[in-house]
Amino acid sequence: MTLNRRRLLTGAVAAPLALGLRPAWGLGPPRVFVSACGDAAGRFSVRAIAADGRLLSELALPGRGHAATRRPGHNEVVVVARRPGRFMLAVDPLAGTVAREVEAAPGRHFYGHAAFSRDGRWLYATENAYEEGRGVVGVYDAAAGYRRVRELPSHGVGPHELALLADGRRLVVANGGIRTHPESGRRKLNLETMRPNLAYVDADSGALLQRLTLPADLHRLSIRHMAVTADDNVCLALQNEGPRDRLVPLVGRQRGEKPIVLMPGPDDGLRRMRHYAGGAALDDGGSVLAVSAPRGGLVSFWLPQEGRWLGSLEVPDGCGLAAAGGTGRFAVSSGAGRLLIHDAFSGRSETLRDGGRSGLAWDNHLLAV
Repeated sequence: MTLNRRRLLTGAVAAPLALGLRPAWGLGPPRVFVSACGDAAGRFSVRAIAADGRLLSELALPGRGHAATRRPGHNEVVVVARRPGRFMLAVDPLAGTVAREVEAAPGRHFYGHAAFSRDGRWLYATENAYEEGRGVVGVYDAAAGYRRVRELPSHGVGPHELALLADGRRLVVANGGIRTHPESGRRKLNLETMRPNLAYVDADSGALLQRLTLPADLHRLSIRHMAVTADDNVCLALQNEGPRDRLVPLVGRQRGEKPIVLMPGPDDGLRRMRHYAGGAALDDGGSVLAVSAPRGGLVSFWLPQEGRWLGSLEVPDGCGLAAAGGTGRFAVSSGAGRLLIHDAFSGRSETLRDGGRSGLAWDNHLLAV
């Protein structure tokens, strides 16, 4: 069902209230959290979870999912396959219905992330043109059943997460720099020569507006995930494919025409992150950044405007992150099936009630709607 912006925002709050949900600790409006997941039997699905942890809906996926994105103006979420998957699924997480399944174009597979235009008409998805070894952004017309209408160059290799900026005309794309091919599974084919970049791309023409890279000695520091503030501060979560005997920053920020600035953080925190940041999210006001490190079982919190570490939370295999209402408050999901709300300032956490089957593993990303 199509809703205008005002009705959508009202409905997103009223639907959980009608179900008798409460905000965690009584702060802020109730939210619904959406994530792909799997279980011990090898089944994959997408779940919608209420603010008190109750299961609202579950829909089967044709394979392992990765991230989800909400379509503005509609009660619709698109879940994208994990690399090298070839499906996207548009669902209504409140009604528990599937609107459309989309298959990747020939010679392409998805990288797990997508973003909508402000009006909800166009969906931009990062893809691999794997025979050519280059990244592209597929453009899909949601109003025409998610028909693929064109593709844009990502201006790099291995594009992963992307975001539409505040002007609605520019995309920012995290080109991880890693070449892969579906015949090689998830093996990385060019680690010695990889060159990640952050590319600003015209969402209509595909023209490269700006491309930023890291110093040459950090060419194996893959730019993978991001979170963007309302005024276009781009926060980055990185993955180190270089030597393990060298600690390198895994969090960065960038804005406008300025270079990428890496935020070092404490050495002990970097060691515990184990060279791998799995996701990034900003709180509602954009003042606190959460970065997950699932291999280290750690979620770190940062003040990006100041470029400094705020604190951390231990969550074994914790990766999914989403704003949970209020300053410094986040929802965190884990591959061990845990879903919790954490306040980065007070250090207080609340585990949401588990209403699901045993053996549940949340996938890498979490969406709040």
